[in-house]
Formats: sequence, structure tokens, C-alpha cells
Amino acid sequence: MQIDGGKVDVNKITVEVNHFTKFAVMAVSKEEEQSGSVQPIFSDISGHWAESDIKKAAQSGIVIGYENGTFKPNSIVTRAEFVVMLMKALKPQEEAVRPTFTDSAKIGTWAQQAVGQAVQLGIVKGYPDGSFRPDAEITRAEMAVMIIKALALELGDNTVTSFVDDAEIPGWAKGQVAVLKNLGLISGKGNNEFAPNDKATRAEAVTILLKMITQKSK
Repeated sequence: MQIDGGKVDVNKITVEVNHFTKFAVMAVSKEEEQSGSVQPIFSDISGHWAESDIKKAAQSGIVIGYENGTFKPNSIVTRAEFVVMLMKALKPQEEAVRPTFTDSAKIGTWAQQAVGQAVQLGIVKGYPDGSFRPDAEITRAEMAVMIIKALALELGDNTVTSFVDDAEIPGWAKGQVAVLKNLGLISGKGNNEFAPNDKATRAEAVTILLKMITQKSK
């Protein structure tokens, strides 16, 4: 249900309603209203380095914010959360298979279809012990591997990156990181470190997913 109008006072928006329910706050210009393009307002992304990408991803339906109007760009992404974002970005037509991970029961209903589609596409296979670990915080190396599989890119023979911590990138991800680096889909942190074991933030996830979409359209 759309309720037009409202009063804006600095960072507070008030609107009159005739019943109780949860509402999402949207800013809609006349041009956006006519085109049907509506962009959510997040109260905590102004000035953030990924502000523009976050807005684009939200407009594309890849991500949503929290009930309190925040996006939490610096919060860490779990494996299940990233797979959901990834499937929303890819918009696969494949039917989801039923995951057979040893911890499938721990995958929330909100993520089951996305995980099933990712399994069907060969993007996720789980850990050697048969688990998926949906609530584990995804690392930058794991994210790189999923992106490569989503793009179905060939690894080639180059398994050396120009990152200063190249030796710390695990063998199962080094080729993938090298390809993404060469394509400009990932960049270093600080003193040109890839930081493979660092946990990926929501802002980082959004940024690489938008770059993935651009690469996929080429």
C-alpha cells in the first residue's frame, strides 16, 4: 500500500496513517513516479564510499535495508546473505534444487531458494565436511570464488596476483583472485593488500556484484 505525502524535518519523516503496519520509507521524485523507478532512502550511507553503488543495488532489487531504515554498509555479510544477493543479481531461471548439506536445516527459509539455485548452477558446493555454514561470515577469498563461478570465467595459467599479500591467498582462490584483479572487478585494501581472510562487508558485496553484472553484460 502506497501512502503519498509526509513531512520531512532534517532526518525525520512523519506521515499520517489510518492503521498499524510496517512501512518502508521511499523518496520518489515526479520523474521516478512517472517511470516507476523508486529508490529507498537509507539513513546511514550518506558520504559512505559505496553510497552510489548501494543506491544502485537497492534500486535494482539486489539488496534491501533494515526495518529501521538503515543499510549497515560496514556490517559483515554471511554466506547465506551473500548467496541471496548473488542470486538476486543474476536472476537465474533455473529451478532450485533441494540442498543436501549436512547443515541444510540451518539455512533460513528466506535463503533456501537462493542457496538451492546456487547449488544447481555450481556456484556453491559447501565444505569438505559436507556443510554449507550459512551463518558463517563470508571471506573475501570465498566471495571471489563465487563471483568467478557465477561469471563462468576461465582461470587460465596466471595464478599470481600483484597484491603484496599474494602469498597469503589460498591456492583454491588464487587463480580466481588473479582473474578478478586483471578484470578490475576487485581492488586491494590499504597498502595494496587483498586480505583474503578478511570478512566481506555489505558495501564490498554490493560493489563487486554491480561490477559482476557489468562484466556479465559484455
